Amino acid sequence: MLQRVHDILWGMPAVALLSAFGLWFSHKSRFRQITRLPAIVRGCVKELKKSEKGSHSAAASMATALGGTVGIGSITGVGIALETGGAGSVFWMWITGLLGCMLKYAETAAAVAGRDCSASPPCGGAMYALRAAGKSRAAAFFAVTCVAASFGTGCLTQSGAIADAAAETGVDARLTGAIAAACVLAAIWGGRRAMVRAAEFAVPAAGLIYLLAVSAVIIAGAGELPRVFGEIFGSAFGIRQAAGGISGAAFTAAVRTGVTRGVFSSECGMGSSPIAHASNPSSKPGTQGDWGILEVYADIFVFSTLTALAMLCCGTCSAYEVFARLPFGIGGIIFTPLLAVFGCAAAVSWCFYSETCLEFLFHSAKAPKVLYRLCAAACVYLGAVADTRAVWNAADILNLLMALPNLYLLFIYRKEICLCFTRVSRPQKTAFRPG
Repeated sequence: MLQRVHDILWGMPAVALLSAFGLWFSHKSRFRQITRLPAIVRGCVKELKKSEKGSHSAAASMATALGGTVGIGSITGVGIALETGGAGSVFWMWITGLLGCMLKYAETAAAVAGRDCSASPPCGGAMYALRAAGKSRAAAFFAVTCVAASFGTGCLTQSGAIADAAAETGVDARLTGAIAAACVLAAIWGGRRAMVRAAEFAVPAAGLIYLLAVSAVIIAGAGELPRVFGEIFGSAFGIRQAAGGISGAAFTAAVRTGVTRGVFSSECGMGSSPIAHASNPSSKPGTQGDWGILEVYADIFVFSTLTALAMLCCGTCSAYEVFARLPFGIGGIIFTPLLAVFGCAAAVSWCFYSETCLEFLFHSAKAPKVLYRLCAAACVYLGAVADTRAVWNAADILNLLMALPNLYLLFIYRKEICLCFTRVSRPQKTAFRPG
């Protein structure tokens, strides 16, 4: 039943809707994510150097956002995409990432412009921007669905992937779930500031080690790369399927799976990671939007792509088997701890998003936040012992429900967002007026 609901919601209409928004903002920005990429990198590096260090810095906000995007979706999620949609799903994941860059820019700019700066760190996101536009019901719906999505995308899927990896080494799933739940609870109990510090510490170090490991596997199997790229492009357009007499269903599966996994991994259009970007008090809508573009590049075109290439070179959909190719058995030693760091960092980042939503819904009340932290830890444990496929389907469904009010926000603010394309180097408004 859950699989059927998933397939209906994530059909071609949902794919077309997300693609249309990404294409529209890409067109209006003259494909800024491509034509202005060197300038975007220089601008973000310059801002990083001059920003203050600490839990409110540009680096801390980016690390929190990356903690939610670069993780299980870029590792286990890629394996699921290859298994379900074939190698062609990688191509459509790239297309999703390319168009998603401007979706991320748009939702980040709107979140920063509509945030509440009276809190420390500032509270922002689609819910605040929607309320500023007079759409209180849509704002509340987004906040509620974000909290619900955090249990699926942020807790259940993360611990499930960690438990699967630990099971390869003989560790019981219940023990893995208990340890992961304890680590997440310890990281989130101190509130939003503690969550940012945890993400800023864990994500960069684990990311560097992971990239070095998968790059080593790809270099070792470099002779397979021509075959791998041929398989990606051939399967993406149904050429290989047609040659083998397979129906167009395989092509549709590649498109749907690539887009679904791309959205899950990068969170483009969902409105989640802009909540972290909005916590940087010195950020401006346009410049922080550029940070969103780099976030998508890091997730889709670096982590997810290298993971996919390594898997295809090795002829497997299992990240554990990829790491097993590393010499001296080092891969089997570091894989589970790395995945645990990524999974817990993602869970912590999603808890940050949810606590911001709870701040929006209940203001400074402590009871809802305490209850949420306990429920989040419980979901981390349950994810380790639940059925993996059902958990991923539930997470995808919640992601789409969360995206709907966020896309409505982008439609409302479409004209103001487009003005940011020409205002990045000049003082910008702190709030939008819906056009």
